[in-house]
Order: sequence, then C-alpha cells, then structure tokens
Amino acid sequence: MTERLIENVGSLLERRTSRRGMLARVALGGAAMVVAPLRYLLQPVSAWAAIGGCSGGLCTDGYTAFCCEINEGKNVCPTGTYVGGWWMCTAYTGSGLCADAGVRYYLDCNHLPGSYVDCRCANNTCAERRTDCNVFRYGQCNTQIAGVTAIACRVVVCQNPSTIDGFNCGDSVAVDDNTCSHEWSCLTAGLVEQLPGAGGV
Repeated sequence: MTERLIENVGSLLERRTSRRGMLARVALGGAAMVVAPLRYLLQPVSAWAAIGGCSGGLCTDGYTAFCCEINEGKNVCPTGTYVGGWWMCTAYTGSGLCADAGVRYYLDCNHLPGSYVDCRCANNTCAERRTDCNVFRYGQCNTQIAGVTAIACRVVVCQNPSTIDGFNCGDSVAVDDNTCSHEWSCLTAGLVEQLPGAGGV
C-alpha cells in the first residue's frame, strides 16, 4: 500500500517538478515511512530528521554519495550493485577527476533486486551524502536487470559510459548540471573505469 501511495504521489508531483528531484523527495518520504513511520507521521519533523536526525549537511541535499566515499576509495560499483544508468555534467570547472575534459559522467550503482538496504548518511555522518536512500533509475544500463532499486553510490568517469566495455550502457543522454559542483577528496585520479567483475554485475 505504501509503495502504491508513493507511486501515485510521484505521478502527481512529476507534472510540477523535475523527475529526478521529485523522485528524490518521494523516496525520502517513503524511507521515513519505512524506518520511522510513527515519528514521521505524528511529530513535526522532516523526513531526514525521522530517518537519522540530520538537520543540515550534505546528507540532506537529496543526492547520493560517491562510491569512493563508501568503497575504500575505489571509484567503482560495490559488490551487490550494478550500473543502472548514467547522466552527464556538461560544464565541470573543478580541479578533480575530469578537470581536463570539462565534462563528467555520473553512473548510479543500483542494488541488485532483493538486496537489503539501509537508508543512511554515508559513513554515518551528516557531513556526507546519503546512501541506499534514493530509489531511482535512469535505465540506460544493464537493461537485462528489471526493476528499480535503491542507489548505493555514484561512480564518476570522463568518457561516455556507452563506450566503456563492461558497463553495458546505451547512449541515451541525460544531463544534470547541478552535479557539476559535487566533489569528494577521493575523486582526484585520472580516468577510472570499472572493469567487468570489479564490483557490480
């Protein structure tokens, strides 16, 4: 019943906001209903406050953490996840990964269907973005895997994912330039590619 309610609310909101932003907010509300339903419904708290008590910091900005934050510094999808889709930032001006290209490609590492997920701030600190909270899928990659699951983390690469062997991605383009300013200290090396079998599917 909760899933059907979230889908119906999502359909209504989709007409008035961006798809990604709307889905992020609906996913957050859904997570609060699952993790702390009474607190979320009966107390005047935000969904994030109901989930983990964060009232500020990157954990509340609606985006998912980078994989290198939660995967021992590795810019690859963790075991038990797969590349579910990608988008690009067309005007990257930072000094981290892809600085020379001026373009970044972000890949969502979705959990395999049936996986246990625990919506939380990465490394249990409000200063880092969340993991396992956003239930979303762009859907250009690994289309043999059905369904939409929570995103564990994001990988960054400097070339179109549809040209990287092992990612199994199509070339349908999505753009979110709001992510051009997203950085993390582990995103400093040259182009990092996920090799087949190196986490993910």
